[in-house]
Amino acid sequence: MNRVSVVVPVYRCLPYVEGCLRSVLAQTRPVDEIVLVDDRGGDESMAVAENFLRGRHAEFRTVTHERNLGLGRARNSGLEVATGELIWFLDSDDEADPRFVERLTGALDAAAADFACTRTQRVDDAGRVLQIDEASYASSVVSGIEFAHLLVTGRAKAYACTKLFRRELLGDRPWDEDQGYEDMAPSMRMSLASTRVALVDEPLYRYLYREGSISTSLNRRTFDLFTVGRDVRAAVTGAGLGDRWAAEMLGFRYREVLRSVAHVAMRADHAATSRPQLYDEAIARVRDEVSVRDVIPLMRTGHRREAVFAAILGVSPGLYSTILRYR
Repeated sequence: MNRVSVVVPVYRCLPYVEGCLRSVLAQTRPVDEIVLVDDRGGDESMAVAENFLRGRHAEFRTVTHERNLGLGRARNSGLEVATGELIWFLDSDDEADPRFVERLTGALDAAAADFACTRTQRVDDAGRVLQIDEASYASSVVSGIEFAHLLVTGRAKAYACTKLFRRELLGDRPWDEDQGYEDMAPSMRMSLASTRVALVDEPLYRYLYREGSISTSLNRRTFDLFTVGRDVRAAVTGAGLGDRWAAEMLGFRYREVLRSVAHVAMRADHAATSRPQLYDEAIARVRDEVSVRDVIPLMRTGHRREAVFAAILGVSPGLYSTILRYR
């Protein structure tokens, strides 16, 4: 039986880390190795994590950064010392269903797949389910190119933590470093490099949606989405799929990059008493890439929300912001 290592980067997660690790210890198919990565958050999160595991006589390994290096580097640091043939990357403010490892290892082995992926429950601080992020999977096994197409079209998510990977697929340092949104481009590259991907339709991962995370606050990392968009396009083009997926990539750019940056900026503006410092820069950069000429192609290929976004934002960001406020 293949050994499973779980890599848990620990960074300013004090209210959540015990629940995260409790979900690891509750797995019906126990993990074989726990690797904690101390990414130097400056609080007691790491001490709480280690004491929690020691109190339950759970063995674990620790990697300690000299300073805060970010989530991508933390995952890569944990991977360097992990010894399992199967690797799970778990964010320290999230939790997994007790059947996560059992179901994903079973699906992975049954399909002889390169990685397995489950769906995501998005939850709030009280544990209430807000939504399921992905639509139901139509198949239990797809090719790597088919999964990459699901990522491009938004029918699958690039979240690292919803996946169980075979070690050989990952290489040495798979996750993007020194930038935010470090899941998206690497997940695309790994999908395109895979022969088969196993899909588990049950939503077995619980993703905590909270204010102040990188996806909900306007900061310099928000602009990393532009880099991510270029990196995903480069991966798709490098696989010879740029022309075939041209319509899907246009929708992807509007959905995952332009609309996402605009929404983060506008939500931050709605929540603030005065205009956020980076707001004007964010909207200007988005407007530089939005074109009313894209409206008809977007509509024609079923990207209606993206078409509406392009039509309104190109003319009046203020009007779009007002609409967003009351959605």
